[in-house]
Amino acid sequence: MLSSLAPTLGRRVLTPFRGLPPSVYIQVLATLMNTMGGIAKLFLPLFFLERYQLPYTSIGLLMSCYGLGCFAGAYAGGALSDRLDARKLAAALLLAGGLCTLCLALPLPLWAYVPLLLLTGLADGGFRPGNMRLVLEPCSPELRPTAQGLYRVAFNLGTSLAGISGGLLAHYGYHWVFIAQGLCSMLACGWMAWAYRHYGIALPPRHGHPATAAADGAGSPWRDAAFLQFMLGLLLIVAVFDQMYGTLGLFLRQHYGLGPQWLGYLFTLNGLMVVGLQVWIAQQVGRWGLRRCSQLAVLCMGGSFLLLNAGHGPLWALLAMAVLTIGELLMSPTWSSIVMLRSEGRQRGRYLGIYSAAWSGRALYAPALGTWAYGQFGGATLWWLCAAIGIVTVLLQAGPLRRMLPAR
Repeated sequence: MLSSLAPTLGRRVLTPFRGLPPSVYIQVLATLMNTMGGIAKLFLPLFFLERYQLPYTSIGLLMSCYGLGCFAGAYAGGALSDRLDARKLAAALLLAGGLCTLCLALPLPLWAYVPLLLLTGLADGGFRPGNMRLVLEPCSPELRPTAQGLYRVAFNLGTSLAGISGGLLAHYGYHWVFIAQGLCSMLACGWMAWAYRHYGIALPPRHGHPATAAADGAGSPWRDAAFLQFMLGLLLIVAVFDQMYGTLGLFLRQHYGLGPQWLGYLFTLNGLMVVGLQVWIAQQVGRWGLRRCSQLAVLCMGGSFLLLNAGHGPLWALLAMAVLTIGELLMSPTWSSIVMLRSEGRQRGRYLGIYSAAWSGRALYAPALGTWAYGQFGGATLWWLCAAIGIVTVLLQAGPLRRMLPAR
């Protein structure tokens, strides 16, 4: 019985991934390699604190150099993918990011980390839009949510493995974390260069001539009022989403009396839900409709933290994280599909660059705004503000979604 059950279960697991273009599998594996090295960025604050005895404000300023690099690199990488071969660009940025991360392990003077972190952020941020383009562009619109779901599973699985490997390596020295991360990025670069050459995979055909369009401004996202209004809503709601990395831990400690291990449990729940449900939810997005999924994702994100005001104890924290993760699972494949549809025949790299920059750029304002509101008004009021932002985002994006999405 078990011998007959195993092949059946295997077919059910693998069926959603059949029919995807080969470029999707190449990029998914490259993403997994790139993220499983050790998450060097998570250990940088501890590295600066223990090695250089820096105050928290100085550590924050150094980390903002990386965040600024990611923000600028995301748009620049997307724009360059309109003019250059996205495969070579993504591989080159992986190589540059790996070399910069390796340099973090060197005994450098403190001032050298400012340009180094900026360059590392530029390379890491610049890789993302090209990586996303190579995952989604070869797919038909019907397959793009599934491809995005598989990409998200690989990213989160790599991050989970990196948390384990990074913690083990940091025990022997933070420089080993930087070395492992740099080598993994370079390994991903080598895999991409070999795979595209070995399997002879060409870039998908593009409508129009990107270089000409970029030169005369045709199809520019900066002239697309509906898209820019949609992105404004994204900037609002990702600030709410970012509270899971900052003020959520403060609230659980001060109001629920939970130890820091509970924050780890919540993030474990988030990772397990992404790995277990992302592909299935991505497949349902086409059936449920992009507009409906987009609005439901925003409402889940905005309203999830309100559950923390409904009671007191670990159960409410787990429910809040579950609802927030459902919003995340809906938003990722839905919004990437919307951006791909809107950029058809336009400057797609710039569209993806703005989209990636908006996600990366939240690190520049969301933590500061969240902790300020938490200190001024308290956690309970902050969660009401998050719910209000969710409603405002839905209203703000309602018109752009009607204009950007074709009528069914």
